[in-house]
Amino acid sequence: MQKDLMTNTNKPKPRPRKEGLTPKQKLFFDSIKEFIEVNKFAPSYEELKQLNNMQSKSQVHGYIHRLIARGWIKNGNGRNRSISIV
Repeated sequence: MQKDLMTNTNKPKPRPRKEGLTPKQKLFFDSIKEFIEVNKFAPSYEELKQLNNMQSKSQVHGYIHRLIARGWIKNGNGRNRSISIV
């Protein structure tokens, strides 16, 4: 059997382009950026929860994933404190 070369290509995933942020997302992004500038390492979800006066880490998780999807930050796979500004 011959494999079809067109269907088996390893194309890189397109990088999400930066899209605009809502005012709350912008505040959340700014808190990450400022934390990294001051401390020289990324904040934990717990620290982000406290910095942004949130009730749960699931709220932080939601904001993180929206910022990743919009192309403003990236996150290391399964690593603590691996958020970085794009």
